[in-house]
Amino acid sequence: MTDNFVKIRPAIMAMAVGETIEFPIAKLKSVRTQASEIGAITERRYTTRTNREARTISITRVA
Repeated sequence: MTDNFVKIRPAIMAMAVGETIEFPIAKLKSVRTQASEIGAITERRYTTRTNREARTISITRVA
């Protein structure tokens, strides 16, 4: 999902447990902020991982 037109918040909200999506590393701060905020509001848990070589950030819903 490295398409620049994917909206971060709707994509995170639609995630199922165990699902992983990727965004360009340029959206690093936004992805982490949205994951934290959505997790707190909806009582979900997310983890993020940065891949510097591929220049992406991955987010996984863990609960």
